[in-house]
This record gives sequence, C-alpha cells and structure tokens, in this order.
Amino acid sequence: MRVSVFGCELGGLVTAGALAQTGNQVFALPIGTGRVEHLRKAELPREEPGLEHLIQTQVKEGGLHFEEDWKKGVAHGEVLFLSMPSWRLDRAEEVIQVIGDCAEGDVLVVNQSSFPVGTADRFEAQIKLAFAKRGLVAKVAVVAMPEFISEGSAINDFVKPDRIVLGSQDPQAIKQIRDLMRPFNRVTDQLKVMSTRAAEYTKYAVNALLATRISLINELANNAEHFDIDMEEVRQGLGSDHRIGFNYLYPGCGFGGPSFAADVKSLVNTLQSKGYDADLLKTVLSNNEVQKEVLFRKAWRFFNTELKGKKIAVWGLSFKPNTSTVENAPSLKTIQAFVAQGATVKAYDPKAMTDFQKHWQGDDRVELVADMYDALDGADALVILTEWKMFWSPDYDLMRQRMKRPVIFDGRNIYEPDVIMEQGFRYFGVGRGEVV
Repeated sequence: MRVSVFGCELGGLVTAGALAQTGNQVFALPIGTGRVEHLRKAELPREEPGLEHLIQTQVKEGGLHFEEDWKKGVAHGEVLFLSMPSWRLDRAEEVIQVIGDCAEGDVLVVNQSSFPVGTADRFEAQIKLAFAKRGLVAKVAVVAMPEFISEGSAINDFVKPDRIVLGSQDPQAIKQIRDLMRPFNRVTDQLKVMSTRAAEYTKYAVNALLATRISLINELANNAEHFDIDMEEVRQGLGSDHRIGFNYLYPGCGFGGPSFAADVKSLVNTLQSKGYDADLLKTVLSNNEVQKEVLFRKAWRFFNTELKGKKIAVWGLSFKPNTSTVENAPSLKTIQAFVAQGATVKAYDPKAMTDFQKHWQGDDRVELVADMYDALDGADALVILTEWKMFWSPDYDLMRQRMKRPVIFDGRNIYEPDVIMEQGFRYFGVGRGEVV
C-alpha cells in the first residue's frame, strides 16, 4: 500500500519505519524543524532504541522515502497519516489545507495525534468543503487512530500493540486500516472500533487515568513514611489485587516527558471549555509538580535547611530510562531547587546530557560529567532521578571512597534499604528507607 506520513518526530518515524518494514511504500514528510537531508541519513531528532537502525534499513531497501514537498505526499498516499505532537495543531491544519487543495481523488486520512476531541470530524468537514469549492466529487474519510507508544519502547509498542483504537463509522475506511495494520494485529484481534470522538477521548482518558494512578501511589508513599511503613510492602499488597495490578504502581519523584502531562492538561482545557472544572485532574497535575521536588525537600531537611555550599551528585537526567529526553523531567525542577539554595551539582546521564544542556536555564553551578562515579567526587549526597540499569548495582566501595558523605536520596526506589544501609549509606527513598 502507498502511505504518506506527515510528521517526522518520534511517532511519525516509528509509524513510517514500521509500515515500510511490512512491505508498504512510505513517504515521510517533516512538518517541524526536521530536515530531509538529515533524516535520509538516519540523523534523528532524538534517540530511541532500534529506531536509527530501522530507518537506515528501510531507506536502504527502498521502502521508505523522505520528502519535503507535501503535495507529493498527498499525491503518493492511498492513506495519509497525521503523526505529530499535540502542540503542532497549526501545522496539521496546514496539511489538511494542502490535502483539500491538491488531492485528485478519494482521501483517507488517519490522525494519530493528540488533538482536541472533535478534530477528526472538523478535518473531514474542511476537506469536503475544499473539494466542493473545487467541484471535485470524491470520498473523504478522516479516521482517529491515536498512538499509544512510549519513549524507550516505541517500536515494540507499535508492532506489538495492546490495542489499536480506531475511530470511524466508515466501513471501507475501517477495512482499509485493518488491512494496513494486519501485520501488527495477528495474535489476537486488537482492533477496537468506535466513533472518532470516542477514539480521541480514549487517548486522553488513558493518560489521565495513568497520571492519577501515579499521583495516588506517590501520595500514599509520602504518607506511609510517617507511619514507619515500607511502601514496597504495601505496593506488593496492592498490585497482587487483580483489579489493580502492578503497572504504573511505583512511587517516585514524579512523571515527566513531552506528552504525558501535556495530554492531561489538554483534557483539562477541553473539559473546562465545556463548563466543567476537572478538579481531580488539576490536582493530579499540581501534585506531580510538587512531587518533582520530593528529594530536594528530603535533602533540605536532612541538612537542616543549610544547602549553601553543599555538593550534590545527580544520577539520571532523562524523564525515564532508554530515552535522551529531559523535557518536563523531574531533574530540571530538582536541580533548579538545589542551585537556588546555593548548592552545586555534578550530574551524569548516559544519553540525556546534550538535551539537558538545551533545557537548562540556570548558571554554571551545574557540571555535567562523563562518568557516573565522577559525579560523586566530594559529594555531600547522591540524588537518583532516573532508574537507568547501570545505576542498580554500583561499586559501593568506590562510591564511599569518592563521596564526602555516604548519603543517598533515591527517587526511583531502585535499592533495598537494608542492603544499602549495610554498605554504610544513609538511605532515603520515596516511602522507603529512613524518614527525615
């Protein structure tokens, strides 16, 4: 099948690469700052496990082509994907205008982007109106198929989906998309067909529920400390209930990333536009921002409010493992809080230090180092913000040698308190370890 994907950021690149890999002829067209000459060489806007190899392979084999001219994309595609971040709605509007002005026959548009509820219906009406003005008699279908990929596991999420949500009442469009997605829908039928608005709302509802779950477990963990309760024991009890399960049930220093909180905020705005307050979701977002500073507050109390001149080591800057992205990450807010109190910071992350430099707006009291143990030199405390695997089993003897004080504030609860304390460390987790 001939497919055009408008948008060459994470979602668009994964979609284009995966569809090309299954035998389709795919055009991928950047709509943001991406440059075709870079994309053709697999010089991608962000790191994602396996993505560079996927793009390189499909370009070499001829199934994937990067093009600048949107009109070529419209002419090429039997199916036209809109796959761009939620904040690029204005660019999506431009793509829709080009489709309406240039298409010469039937049009099937698949919107993967998290745009406001009702966008697919509006886009369809816009294309139909443009066709009518041109006197073109052709069929138009705009389908909502929200993507549910996560950074760090994006390719696997696309090719082995938990579900494929498809919003359309058009039998022919459903049939065509079902056939296109067939390679990723073989073990059991994961296709969930519903109205376009229900599909759009489902994406927001999923993220809202997960965000609420994370904020609740964080609140429970924060309070468990005051009752001398190890939150890990409680988590085991909660997760073993089949109605609850273990996914997204890990206390920590808050969630981040470019899309997760943005989608929840967008849902809040949508609800408010209809006259609803969305108080629960606003509280979830507010609590998460407070949670991003949970380790700073622990350190502030541990050092009796005297952080000026303290040296803080930080392991982990990205908002989650296996990604180089620090946008909206707890690291930004945590480090800013330490620096504001007069501390200096040495930080290490295996992938995200370049992106951190782009986002960091502070002064030179933050130093990025090339080795995780270099961050510990003379440190009064170690703060762990991302659960990279390389941090799970460190050299404890080397850590004690290089740190001024053997103190750990663990924002991802990657260590067992008893084990780490036996190694001679003071240990403060989220709902675990010592209470301060």
